[in-house]
Amino acid sequence: MPLLKSASDVFDQANDYLMRGDFASALNKYNDAVRKFQKVGDVNGATQAYAYAAVMSLAQNPSNPNAYRGAAQALHALGDSPVKLGLRESTGNALAHEAEILASVMEWTSLQPASTAQYQQKAQALRQVATAIRSDIGSNVLVLPELFRQGSITGESQALALAAQSEEALAESMIATDPKAAAEHYQTARLWWSQAGNGVQADAAAAHVAQYGKSAKCWFCGREVAGENIHFVPMPSDLTDLVKAADKDSPLPSFDPQTGNVYACKGCHGAVHHLADALATQRMNELDAKIQPQIQDLKNQIQSIKNRVNML
Repeated sequence: MPLLKSASDVFDQANDYLMRGDFASALNKYNDAVRKFQKVGDVNGATQAYAYAAVMSLAQNPSNPNAYRGAAQALHALGDSPVKLGLRESTGNALAHEAEILASVMEWTSLQPASTAQYQQKAQALRQVATAIRSDIGSNVLVLPELFRQGSITGESQALALAAQSEEALAESMIATDPKAAAEHYQTARLWWSQAGNGVQADAAAAHVAQYGKSAKCWFCGREVAGENIHFVPMPSDLTDLVKAADKDSPLPSFDPQTGNVYACKGCHGAVHHLADALATQRMNELDAKIQPQIQDLKNQIQSIKNRVNML
């Protein structure tokens, strides 16, 4: 009996650390409680303490999807038993489901796609997670982020952010083939970010809208392209008023009137760039061929001086 009381006392002490926000100490005490409950054969007590310990471990792994899945598994073992975390009370199953959703959020938002297919996969996955969190959490506050002082985030606001990121991933999958469509998806993302109250991300999305939606005519070949710094790039140049006037009737600009930079499609830009590299290399080789004999002559003179010094 004293041992059982000791286990309960340790569990209560862990709860006190939790309330004070000392999650590392709470984790240690919950783990102590697990061992003490197991020692006296209290399976329910050990299961409860283990679930709380799994939640506390999230403070040390705030971005690890596997940590959230581990916590979800431990919480599911509590079923619909009440779980009190800080000032909020929920159930084991409800918190387990939240942890599973957050694991998916972290897994897909941290993914850095390396191909069009991966961007499309990320977009679809984020859309599905957004739907799940909107329907299952709704206007309720997410318990775990609030517990770890990440703010009071409702399911709806999180869903809006995920929907925005889904649109951005879809946009990135289209940049190579249809920058105008990519700009439209970024525009949708901007609206979602605005509704989520994230002005910084909304402005960033708007910048992509301007970049990918911009069209120009190549100064060199006349090709009409969209997607600044993707399919066409500005290049420094010296334009006279007469030269600029020759382009005044074109429906698309071939130069920037403010900077005087001309627009080059990636094909022409690449050709100019590679030609410049080739000419630079050729010139360097020519200079090297001229200077090497002079360097060798200086080396010979230095060696001759050394030989005379040694003979003295």
